[in-house]
Amino acid sequence: MKIVFFDFVFYFGGGPQLAVDIAKRLSTDHDVQVIDVSGTCDLYIKALKDAGIKIHILNPRIKNIYAERVTSKFRRLFQVICKIFLFLRLRKKLIKKIHEINPDIIWTNSKAALLLLGLVYRRLHCPLAVEVVTCNNAAFFRGYYKWLMKHRVAVLMAISTETAKQLQLAGIKNNHIRTVFDTIDINDTLKKSVETLTVPLPGLDQHPKILVPALLLPRKGQDTAIKAVAQLKTEGMEPVLWLAGVVTAHEPLYQDYLQNLAEELNVLENVHFLGWREDVPAIMIQADMVVLPTHQEGFGHVVLEAMLLCRPVIATPVGGIKDSIQDGVNGLNFPVGDEHTLADCIKRIVSDGQLVETLTRNGYTTATKIFSPENHTKRFLAGLRFAIQSRGESKKEL
Repeated sequence: MKIVFFDFVFYFGGGPQLAVDIAKRLSTDHDVQVIDVSGTCDLYIKALKDAGIKIHILNPRIKNIYAERVTSKFRRLFQVICKIFLFLRLRKKLIKKIHEINPDIIWTNSKAALLLLGLVYRRLHCPLAVEVVTCNNAAFFRGYYKWLMKHRVAVLMAISTETAKQLQLAGIKNNHIRTVFDTIDINDTLKKSVETLTVPLPGLDQHPKILVPALLLPRKGQDTAIKAVAQLKTEGMEPVLWLAGVVTAHEPLYQDYLQNLAEELNVLENVHFLGWREDVPAIMIQADMVVLPTHQEGFGHVVLEAMLLCRPVIATPVGGIKDSIQDGVNGLNFPVGDEHTLADCIKRIVSDGQLVETLTRNGYTTATKIFSPENHTKRFLAGLRFAIQSRGESKKEL
């Protein structure tokens, strides 16, 4: 099978990381190639090259296809006009490149990429598959985006049970939805976990050591973790909180807010912003626990990484996390925004060694057996084959 992955990648977040991992596994038995708009994300391009995946860049001169936030109506109108011409140029190049490759199927996990693929659909000779890696509510799937999902996409592969549910509520036919749970690269995670840290960690002498590995976005809930640390400090503990993640262009002031919050709560010395780290598994090994206080989550592959590395996980029961964590069995749950319950969970991990042993033992089984890469690959390939078969049957009907 010849498979093409298409996306607009400007930072190496969860979606692109998952795509690289899938492409690497699929390439063992199939011809997998990637089309990227600009090739400006060095980490993404490097990961693909390291995996031996062939990459095609549509327009290396493009730095960003998204309009900047401006207040002037005339500037916004000018930006929109420029983007229209840009998309028309990209459309022409994309059609040419797809015809050159002649794939059996095209797959993406990006809304922006699907919108552009929708513009070239009539010129394609292969089906489209979309991996839905977010867990937005049904109202998010609206307008032209929803129309494409209903009428142009042969299969929607939902990353979690909750994502599949929201797609159904949005009016997508159930027989075109497949649930394909997330997974992780087990060998790569284990290898990175024993490598030397790229930068030394502050607060190694403090206890407990808490890691929150997530982009600095309000919906990731880092403020809840900071408030929980403040509560623990008032109770006589001296925790350290590592926030591993960078601020994005969408929320450039969020880190300032978090720093101000830490200062107000008198925990500025306990909270450390690590920035973007490629050595997160090695940091996990140093942590006493991994916390994910997110308000919404497509799946949360860091949950599986922590389980694989036998670190207790505390997370909110949202999105795909509900598929991976059973409260009290392989991890602990706490309500969104509830710093008091989070602090109580942290204290349970610190004080109950038997609980930690149970959570980490069951968590390891969850990561290596239930959500194994082998199971993911089988489900993913089944989704692609279903899309190809569906496209063939629809052509016969025509």
